[in-house]
Amino acid sequence: MRKNIWKWGLFILLLAPVMTACKDDDEDDYNFRNDPHITQTVESRYPGAQIVEVERTYQGYEVQMWLNNGEVDMHLDLNYQWLYTEFEDIAWTSVPEAVVNSFTQDGFTFNPREDDVDRIEYPNGTETAVQYRIELDREPTDIILYYNADGSQHPGSGSDPSAQIPQEVRQMIAAKYPGANIIEMDRTAQGYEIQLWLNNAEADMHVDTNYQWLFTEFEDMAWTSVPEAVVNSFTQEGYTFNPREDDVDRIEYPNGAETGVYYRIELDREPIDLILVYNPDGSKRS
Repeated sequence: MRKNIWKWGLFILLLAPVMTACKDDDEDDYNFRNDPHITQTVESRYPGAQIVEVERTYQGYEVQMWLNNGEVDMHLDLNYQWLYTEFEDIAWTSVPEAVVNSFTQDGFTFNPREDDVDRIEYPNGTETAVQYRIELDREPTDIILYYNADGSQHPGSGSDPSAQIPQEVRQMIAAKYPGANIIEMDRTAQGYEIQLWLNNAEADMHVDTNYQWLFTEFEDMAWTSVPEAVVNSFTQEGYTFNPREDDVDRIEYPNGAETGVYYRIELDREPIDLILVYNPDGSKRS
């Protein structure tokens, strides 16, 4: 009995640093989940939804909810105003007949074992607009189609980047990221996501519906490329980075006439992942 007690005591002692490291982020998630601005916004739009987790994003907050026996992602801005909501991997049988008819008439077929369809709700004045995002798993490149509920297509549908991207967007990409190759352009609730190949790596550039730059994500970058000031702050706060399990992204965004930068570090931990955000000087972003 004493031997077992000693083992449990040692286990708790060894676990203590991990529990300490998780504390701030768990508290942040707890505070976000219980923030009355967030809870009231969720309840007013989706009565009965259960908040599972809240993550801070560049644009505000991503609220993961459980609603009608499915997971739903609601996005809010920094002022807690609703941006859009994603109902991912919905059943093909729940897609409106008008969308299915247009999809079929356009010459496409849907394979539920390989393809996906999402329902996206977003504000349109005082109304709630809806679009359906259909992703077809095809070779050599996936096809992404966007339909309104009446069956009409959104701009940005298809698989040919040159046909999707307006000239002003191509010019903006060439000016901001010389030498970048365009892989694909997808329609989002806020505008467009443009996948680029730049410096032997993939980057995701986001623009609004007026083709104004919002931000660019450079995902899964090498830990050795993170600024020393960020690494020092990260280490001094008691964290360690495991390149086999953890991820770090560099995000660029407009900051007046300049380009702002921050680093988003996601640590694969139990029972919940840790997400840390730093400015290049090592200071924490709120």
